[in-house]
Amino acid sequence: MRTELLTAITAAVSTLTQFAVNTELPWSQGNLPLYRKNMKRIYVDRDDREQSVLYPVFAGSDVYDYLLTTNVYLAVDSKNPPSQLDTAIEKIISAKDTTTLVTSATECDYSIDKNEDVLIYTFEFRFAETKT
Repeated sequence: MRTELLTAITAAVSTLTQFAVNTELPWSQGNLPLYRKNMKRIYVDRDDREQSVLYPVFAGSDVYDYLLTTNVYLAVDSKNPPSQLDTAIEKIISAKDTTTLVTSATECDYSIDKNEDVLIYTFEFRFAETKT
């Protein structure tokens, strides 16, 4: 799902001149995360997959609930936030509605952390699907 989400976010923010999408995974160099070092770059993390039995059924055809979580990171200067920041946030969140990503249920929440003079936006995309 990371690849699809990366493609959807890249298309969604392509008209914004102040932001770019980085295809690298967000990693840390020393104690500094890469998205904090390269501000105004959007990073998509690896998927976190969970599977649980929703309805156990005899004869081995259980119904499973799959939950896929993917985090997206964006860091900006808190003293001088880009003028397109609100639009970028809206476009990142709207990527969940892309037809290639839609499963049974798709949600996106975000949180903001302030670290020194940097605002770090963490978007959590959750994709749920039920199947046998």
